[in-house]
Amino acid sequence: MYTPVAFEMGTRPDITEAIRRAGFGHLVSHHLDADDGPRLTATALPFVVDDELSLARAHFAKANPHWRDIDGRQALLIVPIVDAYVSPRWYPSKAEHGQVVPTSNYELIHLHGVVEIHHDAHWKRKVVEDLTRENEGRVDDPELVEPWAVSDAPASFIDGQLKAIVGIELHVERVEAKQKLSQNRPEQDRLGVIDGLARSQNHGAIETSNRMREKGR
Repeated sequence: MYTPVAFEMGTRPDITEAIRRAGFGHLVSHHLDADDGPRLTATALPFVVDDELSLARAHFAKANPHWRDIDGRQALLIVPIVDAYVSPRWYPSKAEHGQVVPTSNYELIHLHGVVEIHHDAHWKRKVVEDLTRENEGRVDDPELVEPWAVSDAPASFIDGQLKAIVGIELHVERVEAKQKLSQNRPEQDRLGVIDGLARSQNHGAIETSNRMREKGR
């Protein structure tokens, strides 16, 4: 991923925190098809990572053919964090010289690695429990006091669900993290973008504004 130095995300803990905040990505791999020839295949899926960012774990529906030919092969997990359109109308410098154009601000992470497929029921149950725990922690509903747990459902039902999935583990070999949040603009323009995005009714724009405030310069 093309990443100028000014747009590098920062430390590994910063990257890990951003990934966990997102918790969702797109696994892309090279698929070999005897009839159609080589092509790219992608699957969207929630996932969890370890503290060292060396492993990303998730699961596929067993009916999804994507998993069948990727064991031991390279794949890319694309993790979008935030993104928003930036209007040049938010730049105070527009009134000074008019030399401004639209752009996009965003945070994006690429995890490159080798895939390992898991069929073991205990492994699959563990990743489902971890995914559930992490995502239930994001549910912000005051009417829901206790988070849902896998153990809340009948054991026989869960066993049946586990038989319908396969586990996937990405052994991460390389991490690319980009944080393009107007760092290359004059401070007055950057602040103008923060305020403009914050006034938007678009959730992605508001999230991007919040990330810009957290990032600072």
